[in-house]
Amino acid sequence: MIPNLAISVSSLPKAGKNHFAYSAPDPIKVYCFNGGASFVATKFPTKKIEVHNFVLPIIESEEQKWALPVWEEFYKEYNQDIKAGVFATYVLDTGTEVESFCRQATLEELQEVAEEHNKVKRKLATNEYLARNLRMNAIFARARNSGVNLITLQYLKEQWLKEKGQERAEPTGVMVLDGWTQTTAQADINLELVQTVKGRKATTLATIKSNRFDPDMNGYTLENPSFNDVVALLLGE
Repeated sequence: MIPNLAISVSSLPKAGKNHFAYSAPDPIKVYCFNGGASFVATKFPTKKIEVHNFVLPIIESEEQKWALPVWEEFYKEYNQDIKAGVFATYVLDTGTEVESFCRQATLEELQEVAEEHNKVKRKLATNEYLARNLRMNAIFARARNSGVNLITLQYLKEQWLKEKGQERAEPTGVMVLDGWTQTTAQADINLELVQTVKGRKATTLATIKSNRFDPDMNGYTLENPSFNDVVALLLGE
């Protein structure tokens, strides 16, 4: 029996993240924050895929408050969908953006409290990230406890590190997940995609970065994999 899975899929833009996600069991619910999900869904005419395209405001100032309404709309809908039990798979498109407005919403809540006391708050203190972490963790926990699949899509970014004795951080050339850093711990399977060209045809290569089923498969690369391909490799189903 195949368990419900939490899968993290990370890549640079336009590398096949949505294509992989839509190969998962349907019906599928997609929470899209970049407008790109609906077109890819048309390439899966036999699948039942529902996309909610969230409209994000144009941010023109660091002082602009925008994230709290977006977070509340998303989280309310996500919880209602999970409770209704209509969908087999839920897709965050992208988890990078979900973490961004979750973090900003947490800050905006604290700013409201600060303003009531005639104070100014510009950023989260280290101990104030707990609320963000609890909210992000709850997204994974609700899917896990409800027996449904969760696929979170992330971008990659270059890692910057500040070495001892240096005045500022420098790029390392290493690409890392752009988003909630605890994603890899919460996910059952972590994939990293790269798109290349073979014989004039675009090909997606998916590397298993880590998984909780068969550690010997970490580092293994699949070509144009589907959800079922990954499950078969790691679970033998």
